[in-house]
Amino acid sequence: MKKFVSAVLLMTVILSVMSMSACGDKNETSQNNVSVTENSIQSSVVVSKPQESSQISWEESEIAEDAITSEKIGEMQSALASCQYMPGFHSQGSYINAKSVSNGKVITLITDNLDLSYSKLVAEQFKVAAESAGFAKYIVAKTSGTETSINNALNSAVNDKSDVIFMFGNINKDTFATNIEYAQANGIEVVSVGGITAGKSDHFSDYTMPVDYARIGQYLADWAIVKTKGKTNVLAVNRTDSLLSNTVAVGFKNEFDEHISGVTGYCKGISATSAEIGNSLTDKIVQALRSDGKLNYIVVLDDTMIEDAVSAVEQLGLKIPIISTGGSEEAFDSVRYDRIEMLIGQSYEWTAYGMVDYALRLIGGIDMPSEQYVPFRILTSETIANAIANFGGLSGNFNRICFGSEFEYGYGSLWNT
Repeated sequence: MKKFVSAVLLMTVILSVMSMSACGDKNETSQNNVSVTENSIQSSVVVSKPQESSQISWEESEIAEDAITSEKIGEMQSALASCQYMPGFHSQGSYINAKSVSNGKVITLITDNLDLSYSKLVAEQFKVAAESAGFAKYIVAKTSGTETSINNALNSAVNDKSDVIFMFGNINKDTFATNIEYAQANGIEVVSVGGITAGKSDHFSDYTMPVDYARIGQYLADWAIVKTKGKTNVLAVNRTDSLLSNTVAVGFKNEFDEHISGVTGYCKGISATSAEIGNSLTDKIVQALRSDGKLNYIVVLDDTMIEDAVSAVEQLGLKIPIISTGGSEEAFDSVRYDRIEMLIGQSYEWTAYGMVDYALRLIGGIDMPSEQYVPFRILTSETIANAIANFGGLSGNFNRICFGSEFEYGYGSLWNT
């Protein structure tokens, strides 16, 4: 673990505490209903390092050496078909006596914004998983998307003597460097989840839970390639201020460039921030579609942008298929009702249980997996309809209907609970 507090950091901490009453933003604190205690250390380090994947150039390129073969398209089709079935439980980790490891330990979940649909779903299941593993104390911070709420959550985790902090979703760790290092200096392991792919490390975190999010982008590219038989002219819509969207974009771009770019097709990109979601992004997509009549697929790399893509296509009266990824109920509904052609669904229940499993291994000093398995399932209106029928109706949530409950038995067995 990176246990380091430099002389500069110590001075920052001291000055931050001394100046808290004078420099605190009273209006923001009141507005967000966040009480700042005397132990709170506000972040004074704001570093705007561009995410690696946000620097993607979407211009036409000539990277693919040859036109993709029918054999390769067949391989992609088979791989995609295998991802449309109900997932089974997998784990690289060894068995754990979970209740022995979790005894007296505290874990904290800090999401990017607890008001967001997907973050809220993950948080709710995190509580269920933590209780199942035997944690007597597990905390979900009440974040609202503001820096103040996340900073206070980090400081509260220190006051609560947490053993592990999970920072889930779209949280730029550079912005919270001071408070993250303060938590680390107090012996807390900080784990990044939900944005950076397996094999990559997030800034300032001790660990990044290794989920292969880039594979989502690969699946999106392969789907468009298979459906167009390699003659693929894609409009990719990327949210640059989302860690997950940028990671998915890398996976998509790498796969597309390897097989298509500059040979039998091309990719044009639209990059937008969360502030542009709505009319501004819809207008961008409309303009792109009007300027290029050869585009035959729209790939949305963040589910918050699905509605804008659908609105743009409807405005122009076009029949261009839209594919995306996501794990919210809104995303499931968009494919269930044929508003988009395909969704690569993400399971918030498996994600939450994976976090708790990761915490147990960290705390217990038990072998850490090189990849924490979280399934992605390719969903169409047909596969969802079949899943609902197999489930016996809509009596449960879409996550349980589409991803099953094998993770409960699997982790229960793995944890000896």
